[in-house]
Amino acid sequence: MNWSRTLRVAGRRLRSFLGSSWRRFICGLFNFRRWILQRRLADYVVFELTSELVERAPVLPRWYAFLPGLRVPLSLEYLDRAFYQTARDPDVKGIVLLVKGGTMSLAKAQSMAALFERFHRWDETFNELPNGVGAKQIIVYLEQMNTPLYLMASAADQIFMPPASRWAVMGLRSEATYVKDTLERIGVQADVVKIAPWKTAYDIFTRSDMSDADREQREWLLDDIFEQIVNGISRGRNLPPEQVKSLIDKALLFPEQALAAGLVDGVLYEDQLPEKLGRPGREARLVPYRQAHKLFLRTPEPRSKKAIGVLSLTGTIVPGSSRRYPIPLPLFGADTLGSNTVQQLIRAAMTNDRLAALVLFVDSPGGSALASDVMWRELQLLSRQKPVVVYMGDVAASGGYYIAAPGRKIIAQSATFTGSIGVLFMKPVTQEMYNRIDAHRVSIQRGENADLFADTHPWRAEQRNRIEADIRRTYHEFKTRVAKGRHLNYEELDPICSGKVWTGNQALSHNLVDELGDFHVAYLRACEMANLPIDGSVRTIPVRPREHLMAQSARSLGLTRWIEWWQGTNDLAAAVFHRDWQRLLAQEHQWLIADGLPRIE
Repeated sequence: MNWSRTLRVAGRRLRSFLGSSWRRFICGLFNFRRWILQRRLADYVVFELTSELVERAPVLPRWYAFLPGLRVPLSLEYLDRAFYQTARDPDVKGIVLLVKGGTMSLAKAQSMAALFERFHRWDETFNELPNGVGAKQIIVYLEQMNTPLYLMASAADQIFMPPASRWAVMGLRSEATYVKDTLERIGVQADVVKIAPWKTAYDIFTRSDMSDADREQREWLLDDIFEQIVNGISRGRNLPPEQVKSLIDKALLFPEQALAAGLVDGVLYEDQLPEKLGRPGREARLVPYRQAHKLFLRTPEPRSKKAIGVLSLTGTIVPGSSRRYPIPLPLFGADTLGSNTVQQLIRAAMTNDRLAALVLFVDSPGGSALASDVMWRELQLLSRQKPVVVYMGDVAASGGYYIAAPGRKIIAQSATFTGSIGVLFMKPVTQEMYNRIDAHRVSIQRGENADLFADTHPWRAEQRNRIEADIRRTYHEFKTRVAKGRHLNYEELDPICSGKVWTGNQALSHNLVDELGDFHVAYLRACEMANLPIDGSVRTIPVRPREHLMAQSARSLGLTRWIEWWQGTNDLAAAVFHRDWQRLLAQEHQWLIADGLPRIE
């Protein structure tokens, strides 16, 4: 008999028994307190949306929650866990979501609709409800309204709006501003080389009007997204699609008109909700989640030793370190995703034995081809070792799609913008501007092409040929990554590549993604591929780089936020005064999605 092995097994069983006993004891204490304070139990749990809804919660020290005046943005990650806990409590009658000026994208609205559906499934499972009898309700109070917010609300059980509000679902709009003529006025022109007419990110600098290819692309995006909106409202409110289209064309609608059309279930003020949701003689008790969850019924939950890592890759892709600017830069936005930073994160995930699989959250319009390829390589190595499931956010296009290609499965929302598989290259030509202000530049060079990236002149014919050959090589590499990662025939890729942008719904039909769904779907697929249970017992852990002692101390003291702000200010100064972004544009191939694509009103 192997006594050493027997002792190890016995030790594990003892630890497991002690751990489960301790959890049962703690749950018993909480439930005893709950019984004593049962008069305070919530009938409806309240969540308030007052700012932008984000996908993943920021990683902050636990005691940040106790700092006065600090408001952490509401996230889908937080709501998923909170809805799960609310569904488990047998005495809660439902959830009230107060929408008071918050914003969200269409893709996040679809994720919220999926969360509402999941909440009802949890409720039926935990409380064993026969045919939905006594099922918990989801109530949305729309103080502010636009298309994504209403699309989310239409998936709820009831919608209420205040008397002074308006039903403001007015459809979609796509707009681009072209500055070619403006630049010429100051003596600047943009010299651009690109693959295919659908790669339109730099058209704003080289054209005075929308190209036929760009217009065609915007039309197919508008058509698909508009259909998603109409069908979502139709399903949620049980109205024919043609009637929904007619109502959209008539917006703005007064509250009484929206009520008569079946778009909302009531018109009232927020303070009237307790009476509306209560019963005769007793108003419903509405309690914010932060208070209500303290008295939820507690039951021991199973725990898995392994976890799913979550790596969030958001922002414009650039070489070097990730940066966050206090104000957005043109083309780059406020956040950049640096290849050096991502390398360290991926390597940290690779060496973390606790992580059985990884969910890669990608929300990026693309950027540097070189930096994208560096990230792609690291993710490919990680995918060989652990299952990697990609979940696409609002935009995962160009370089954002490139870094998603190593994923064993790709999940996207139907309204996600993705694809844009193509390459473009631009350098500004500013010599005329200098001439107009009588500034005389004199250069001396060695080497025929030392001025290849100089902004003094457009490319000469032989230089343009060289750039075009380089672009074709880069495009070939992009398509090769896609063909290998998606198991597609390389020779048949051009019709779905060539810079064309797709919605997630369209990308699914082109085999660029595997499934439509939200982060929870990606989490389930990661669990399945890692042979882990899908009952919610597997935790998700954000992937962090290894920190030096000073950084750990700063985080523990709550100084991270201020350090990030100060660093962001310095980065902004470097970008402006040292022209970081100009060098990047002038010397690198770019994988960027076009700006101004269909905008949700």
